[in-house]
Amino acid sequence: MAQFHKSEYHEDHHTGRILSKEELDAKHAAALDAKTIISWKSPVRIFKSRSKKYFTKIALYALIFILAAIAFGEFFLVGVIIAVVFVVYVLATAAPELIEHKITGMGIISGGRAFLWEELDSFWFDRRGDDRLLLVQTRLHFPTRLIILLSVTVTERALLDILEKHLHFHAAPVHTLFDKWAHQLQKRINFD
Repeated sequence: MAQFHKSEYHEDHHTGRILSKEELDAKHAAALDAKTIISWKSPVRIFKSRSKKYFTKIALYALIFILAAIAFGEFFLVGVIIAVVFVVYVLATAAPELIEHKITGMGIISGGRAFLWEELDSFWFDRRGDDRLLLVQTRLHFPTRLIILLSVTVTERALLDILEKHLHFHAAPVHTLFDKWAHQLQKRINFD
């Protein structure tokens, strides 16, 4: 199992010197203007159009949980369930926007936010259905992992050649305990 390290301070990638907050902000600003090695546009998240059957199943599960919450006198839980159903509905009906991803000499820029090489730990490739993903483990507290969809214009080999110079490559996907639980839950509860 891979070990990921979170640090409270930021160390310069080239000199090994600890950076102050101002120096780190300046490096982030410089990274946004750095020379682009490769770039592509892709959706912000995986999107799959859902059928009417999917929404019916969601509504039935929600109704069962709402009735159970009312039976146990947990009225606050009813509001939480309704909020979750609303979020699921919005994510299933609203198509995601396209954002640009860039790899520069200073790091990765995704959606206009720069992630310096010092803040990144390792990377690997994965598939979810028909979508190809680049997953980058960070040393930050948030986000701990970048999940970037790959477009048809960019190849995994090209990214591997660039990223391997700066980050550790995992040949197989790295799954945390939470990832394994979520995958098992998705296999057991099928809404489609």
